[in-house]
Amino acid sequence: MNAFNPRGIAFAIKTSAAAIAALLLALWFNLPNPGWAVLTVFLTSQQLGGAAGAVVGRSVHRALGTLLGVAGTLFVIPACNAAPELLVLGVATWVGLCLYVALLDPRPRNYVLMLAGYTLPLIGIPVANNPSSLFDVILWRSEEIMLGAAVSMAVHTVFAPRSVKPVLVDKVRATVGEARRWIRKGLGPEPTDDAERRARERLGADLAEMNNLVVHLRFEPGITARDIAIVTALEERLLALLPLLAGVEDRLPAIRAADARLGARVDAHLETVRLMLDRPFTRADAAGLSAWSTTLVDTGQRDLANGQLLALGAMERLAQLLEAWSDCLTLLHHLEEDASVADDRTRTLLAQATERPRHVDYALAASSGLAAALAVIVAGGLCWMLGWDQGSAAIGIAAASSSLFAFLDDPRPVHKLLLVVSAVFAIPAAALYVFAVFPALHDHAALALAVAPLLFFISLYMATPKLGAHAFGFLIVWLTLVSFQPVQTVDFWSFTHLAVGSLMGTTIALVVTSLVRVIGAETRVRRLLHAAWRDLAAMADDTNGLSRAAWGSRMLDRIGLLLPRMAATSGVLRAQAGRALDDLRIGVNMLDLRHAGLAAKPEVRTAIESALTQIGVHFRQRLERPDIAPAATILDSIDRAIARLVESDPDALRVQGLTAATGLRLGLFPPSRVTSTANGAPA
Repeated sequence: MNAFNPRGIAFAIKTSAAAIAALLLALWFNLPNPGWAVLTVFLTSQQLGGAAGAVVGRSVHRALGTLLGVAGTLFVIPACNAAPELLVLGVATWVGLCLYVALLDPRPRNYVLMLAGYTLPLIGIPVANNPSSLFDVILWRSEEIMLGAAVSMAVHTVFAPRSVKPVLVDKVRATVGEARRWIRKGLGPEPTDDAERRARERLGADLAEMNNLVVHLRFEPGITARDIAIVTALEERLLALLPLLAGVEDRLPAIRAADARLGARVDAHLETVRLMLDRPFTRADAAGLSAWSTTLVDTGQRDLANGQLLALGAMERLAQLLEAWSDCLTLLHHLEEDASVADDRTRTLLAQATERPRHVDYALAASSGLAAALAVIVAGGLCWMLGWDQGSAAIGIAAASSSLFAFLDDPRPVHKLLLVVSAVFAIPAAALYVFAVFPALHDHAALALAVAPLLFFISLYMATPKLGAHAFGFLIVWLTLVSFQPVQTVDFWSFTHLAVGSLMGTTIALVVTSLVRVIGAETRVRRLLHAAWRDLAAMADDTNGLSRAAWGSRMLDRIGLLLPRMAATSGVLRAQAGRALDDLRIGVNMLDLRHAGLAAKPEVRTAIESALTQIGVHFRQRLERPDIAPAATILDSIDRAIARLVESDPDALRVQGLTAATGLRLGLFPPSRVTSTANGAPA
């Protein structure tokens, strides 16, 4: 997108104006390093093009991160200042631990701990040799950062403010519209192709984006707890759609093959559903269609034929799908219309709404924390061995670079970009200002006028996705080197030390990352799949306590992470990643089957537990042999569970158990058909 667009220009005007205001106020208050206030304005303004909620949220997170970093500085620096080795080790441990804990939460609020981690070396190391000034420096830095955050919030919330909520509503509308399309497609007569499966898998990425927007929405002026609950409940109901739809459409070919007449009746009913999806759809519509679908199969009869078993499961999943879909539409209406009155069902959903769990890779977070700690140790060790007291910038930049890009599988390209931008653009531009422009200025107003054009263009390009990283890297290094001060002084050697330290810190982060932290796309895909299989094995043994909603949330998050990485995979691994939705559906069926077995007769419960145990063994085996096929004993155990369920007393749990068991059979053995003999035993 061209940088010179109305929204980008408006963002650049507000951000550069806020930066100039923060600079002038910091100079007026005689703060020693106004550059921190300017940097804070840019760091808090980059989220969502300066939307008010995003700016306020980022400002609050930056303030909290700074305070936590200050607390760490007050503890670590005095405690470890007895020897340089101990000091470097203490700072490295702080940085690594903060980054590790930050990466355990994939939401924007993880910035608090990440910032706390690299704040310590940035403000604590430069004064380690003069502990008596530590409190003053910390106080000044805190004031400068709080000032920048306050100015940023004021400008973006008062002058032509943008709201997060319209962005969120548009995203939800688009997601619901796409869901309507693939529900209609899935209930139709044509089979689902790979392109359609990829389109559905994008729901994981869409929900992750919605989840991040909600974090910013919490800080939006006028937003209530009800607004947050609506979006949270909507996420949960959207999560339910994919496995429920798959539970219907996967049974359809088998129903048609087993009982053509029943298959025709099911297809006719689904066509009615598809037609109703094209018009306003209410809870009453969902209830009516679900009630009619129960007439297709007599769930109370003891002897269920193959086609009836499959149709029973399909209609059970269809009823759940229609209920979830009507919930989505109702919640979307409440999100769009603030004054709308909630019915009992909606009030229940809002009361039950809780923040959904996301995928966490503990080992990857640990390796990122280790890489950041090692970068600090290497930078600190070099400065110590060289006797380079002015090299503190290298330690701070190494910590910041290792932390800021730790969310990437391979941060090396960004580190290299930062090196190039620093050496080719930022350092020469800073030298021009420090040695040519600043000496010719005589007051603060002239200083503001001199830097205003550059800050405007930095803001403009930061709002452009293609050039945002370049502008951000330039800004960090340029602000570090120009060192705004109440009285500007020209010191060639200080400038040189800072420039060399910046390049050295980035280089160390690059080298350490290359040796310790890089993870390829195929490795990341493999780790995501293994995480899913470990969860499935634990669910089979009932050892992880996951609910259906929690499992769906975590798995769709993984699918969202898989999507952009699948292009870099091939062969068996790519095929396994492409079947991640099948794993999602298998997990839902396992949870439903276990729930159905809890209140069942002992012989039914025993058969269910036996089937789940063998399924758990299979997924543990996949951790060592990913391409291993399910054993025939699993098929036999599922069939025994189906036979026991068919023989059990007719009730809702029997229907749930049969739906789940037949779903597991189809999911693990797709070409097979669920059949039963006259006494209910599967053939």
